[in-house]
Amino acid sequence: MQDIYVQLAKIKDALHVKLTHPFLAKYIPSPMIDEDKLLLFYALFDQTDLPEEKKENYIITAMLVQIALDTHDEVSTSAHLRQEEFKQRQLIVLAGDYFSGLYYALLSEMQDIGMIRTLATAIKEINEHKIRLYEQSAADFDSFTASLLKVETSLFEHVSDYIQAGIFSRLTTAFLSYKRLLLEKSKYSSESHHRTGDSAKKKKNAGAIEWTGVYLKEFCNRYFEETAALIESSFQQPSSLQKVLLARLQSFKYNQEMRYTTLAEEGL
Repeated sequence: MQDIYVQLAKIKDALHVKLTHPFLAKYIPSPMIDEDKLLLFYALFDQTDLPEEKKENYIITAMLVQIALDTHDEVSTSAHLRQEEFKQRQLIVLAGDYFSGLYYALLSEMQDIGMIRTLATAIKEINEHKIRLYEQSAADFDSFTASLLKVETSLFEHVSDYIQAGIFSRLTTAFLSYKRLLLEKSKYSSESHHRTGDSAKKKKNAGAIEWTGVYLKEFCNRYFEETAALIESSFQQPSSLQKVLLARLQSFKYNQEMRYTTLAEEGL
């Protein structure tokens, strides 16, 4: 199992090297690396027969795409910004574009037009669903949930299809869906305790909150069971990677406040 953590640490270090830019570092925080997505990309490519160096390059490329998307999400949409805030917003946009350029450069070096097309399709789909969420055109709970989960999982779905990952595509989708819905459930529960208003309004809201809370709970339970079953069935024989994925999933379930340990805290 330690070998997995060593390999993940190596890839994470390589990512940090790619992401480090002295000028940007002066003005904006270093981009966060989603360790669960790193683990899942590792799991996807671990099933292929590709050379280790190529696997690592693909994982780094996919993570750069994810980080570029996440960085653009940090851009403030406020119309009223102070001079220093306006400058920071411009730099965040620049950083997102810079990270995007990095993954295109990597893929051009690998001469992989197919993966470039795959990532471009995923980015287009993710941005379409982000627009729906931003405009609140996902009017009902099911539509909202569908768009939310598409934003979270589309990159993995398209990369999985490209490398023909089979059941691992379903595994990564279920895993990420569970994690995101559990986060939404935690946020909603927290917000429901801070609502204000008169008694009648509180009573009216309480029913809606309770119904939504039940709905989210059912979704979370369903995705947990589905993910756990897929982790069990995706490996022909017990492996260290299987144990790491299952332990990570369970750490979410039993940490209801969503204060997740990092992979480093768990053993990296």
